[in-house]
Amino acid sequence: MEIRKLEAFLTIAATGTFTEAAEKLFISQSSLSKQMSQLEHELGVRLFKKTRNGVELTQAGYDFNSYAHRALPEYRNAVARLQLYREDNKYPLIVGALPLTDEYGISDCFSSYWVRNTSVQIEFIERSQENLIDKLRRHRVDLALIRLDLLDEEFDSTPLVTDELMFVCSVRNPLASLSKIDIRSLRNQQFIMLEQKSDITQLFQRACEAAGFFPSMPLHHSRHNMVIKAVQRGMGVSLLPRRLITTAHASDVVGIPLQDPLYSTLGFAWLADKPLNEVAQNFVSFIAEHLHNNTEKEA
Repeated sequence: MEIRKLEAFLTIAATGTFTEAAEKLFISQSSLSKQMSQLEHELGVRLFKKTRNGVELTQAGYDFNSYAHRALPEYRNAVARLQLYREDNKYPLIVGALPLTDEYGISDCFSSYWVRNTSVQIEFIERSQENLIDKLRRHRVDLALIRLDLLDEEFDSTPLVTDELMFVCSVRNPLASLSKIDIRSLRNQQFIMLEQKSDITQLFQRACEAAGFFPSMPLHHSRHNMVIKAVQRGMGVSLLPRRLITTAHASDVVGIPLQDPLYSTLGFAWLADKPLNEVAQNFVSFIAEHLHNNTEKEA
């Protein structure tokens, strides 16, 4: 049985459709269907049955799903451990991150690590929060630098930095002169926010709902610098972490603290049932310590 078939099976089971699973795996739907037919033939049972909206697991599929969830991470862990015995002494580490390492000074920490650990072969990718969580679940990255605010018990994590969320508006906005702002006064504002599934947007949306209204958010973007540009042009207002506002160096926008503060924590996360190997542990510890030391120097 091929490992790629296990991964394909788990992806279909998680998404409930061959179409979405094929997109996540970057293969054609026909190729994915062929893999599942081969897997079912090898096992001698049907794993999926069709539904109105896609597919669902058969009883045999549920039993096999439990096995696959154990087998795939065990295989990945075994491969990672065996890398320690390679003659070229190159240890692979796949790290995913939100596109804000420069703003928080984390890219400097990464560089310092690479200089000191040339035997670690790092593959670094930047994606959205949703995409990185998906990659963690599918064992496509070893760990991810993401927002930890809404993570569930499926993940373990190490926090790196906590940042205050601030109301962002143009200096021409009548609210720009306030020193603090009550979230209830933002009921009629047009918000330009990060993508809908980002922790920042979800935290803000929950705070607004607790205050008795649902915010108008007609525009979303995956990059905070594009959100700030839209605010600069008077297209609306936003809510962003303080550090992302100050590092943008946009003199025509202001960040105003909320009367009842909201905070977001950035850090490393990984699957709880897939403990970090020694290389990954050392990487996380180095970045956390280096960032802490840099923050103390700045203070």
